Amino acid sequence: MHRRIGLRTQVLLAVAAGAMVVAFGVALLLINTVSLHSSSQATTRSDQYLVSVIDVEGLVVDAETGLRGYVITGRPVFLQPTSQAAAQLPSALATMERWAVRNGVGVAQSRALARSATAYLTGYVNNVKGLMRTTPGVARSYPSTLEGKRLVDGIRDQTRMLETLVNDRDRARQRAAQSMASRATHEAIAVLVLLTVLTLLLGAFLGRLVISRERARRRSEETTDVLRQSLLPSAMPVIPGCELAARFIPAGGDELVGGDFYDVFAAGPDQWAIVVGDVCGKGADAAAVTAMARWTLRSQAMASAAPAEALHFLNRAMLALDLHGRFITVAYMLMTVHGDHAEISLACAGHPPPIVVPASGPPRAATARGTLLGIWPDIRLNTAQLRLEHGDGIVLYTDGVSDPGPGPEREPARALSDRPRHASATQLADTLQAYAREPAAGLQRDDIAIVAVRFLDRRGDRQGARLGAGPRAAALPASPTALAPIL
Repeated sequence: MHRRIGLRTQVLLAVAAGAMVVAFGVALLLINTVSLHSSSQATTRSDQYLVSVIDVEGLVVDAETGLRGYVITGRPVFLQPTSQAAAQLPSALATMERWAVRNGVGVAQSRALARSATAYLTGYVNNVKGLMRTTPGVARSYPSTLEGKRLVDGIRDQTRMLETLVNDRDRARQRAAQSMASRATHEAIAVLVLLTVLTLLLGAFLGRLVISRERARRRSEETTDVLRQSLLPSAMPVIPGCELAARFIPAGGDELVGGDFYDVFAAGPDQWAIVVGDVCGKGADAAAVTAMARWTLRSQAMASAAPAEALHFLNRAMLALDLHGRFITVAYMLMTVHGDHAEISLACAGHPPPIVVPASGPPRAATARGTLLGIWPDIRLNTAQLRLEHGDGIVLYTDGVSDPGPGPEREPARALSDRPRHASATQLADTLQAYAREPAAGLQRDDIAIVAVRFLDRRGDRQGARLGAGPRAAALPASPTALAPIL
């Protein structure tokens, strides 16, 4: 009985899978049909466009033929084609303009052709007709005739250029349609083969389906990790005289990547830039904005721009792009390391201010404040100047720490008050990470990025370097949930 139920279940699943394959095949057929119909309509528009271009050329030729007959014979009856062409030309030009705009190709060329045809009929033709009434010999002269031939040949050349342009695009579209039709045939064959395989291998299908889904899940997780790491530094640098630690804890959910990021890099001799930011939204679009922001700030650091200047530049760069309302918050810190202290210039654009952690005394939020980036052309940034003495630290973080969602108000600075005595950068980062993920905070709704820096004393590093010892290594993320920083 158990085997019958199992077999029945397998059959139902196989039939359902077959139905899905058929639906997929039908969807492919509909997509290809719509594409072919669209291509056919585009070809029809191109044909109408070419007809309108040829009509304009034909009116010019008719006008020239009638004008030559009138010049040669002096009989006004020959001007009838010329008069008809002049009367029909405005409508023909309007039709050509309409089809040019609908096709979206050769618009400038068609307008140039319209100007040439109009100039010929209203300028040259009327001039020759006037000469026939006053000085017929001049109208019949070789220069006058040659000028008319030159104008008409120019119009014919413009017509040929337009025809070539439209025909080239049509040929490209036809090649694409042929390729699509060939692909549709192969897809249909693939669907039929898959249905046959499903019919013959009902039992094996389920096992393969489970294995395939598991492999797809692993590949998706690997892709997610690679994409996340591509938006973070690949390795943390060594800052002489300082400890450095970073944490990145992605939130759960279906999106591959969120918008939180951090970056640490050298900005000049004894100068380091530390950036923590949060892009509005998730997914590929947010990742693109994240990458743009990181490399824009790096370029500004290489250009020796102050933090506020760099953030103003990034704001202008974002406004110049169509980001569909996406914005970004950034805390940008520029640290200059001296022998016995470090000087910090800090700017925050709509971002939670970093927490200054003295060697002794309560932690406090930095005074830097500012407007988020990517929305308004005029932003205000209040830059803070800080000084780190031996044992002092500073912690930058994203709002996944301070604003996890509904619940009691979060105070990251207070959490660091319970830090261990003489806490290292790693311990500072771990303390804030534990605070952000403690049970009272509930389910993690947002990514969490943390960068902690602690200044010790560079003089010891310099002495060690003279003795052949290397500089103090930067503290790397110790948490298994923390990703390595990104390049």
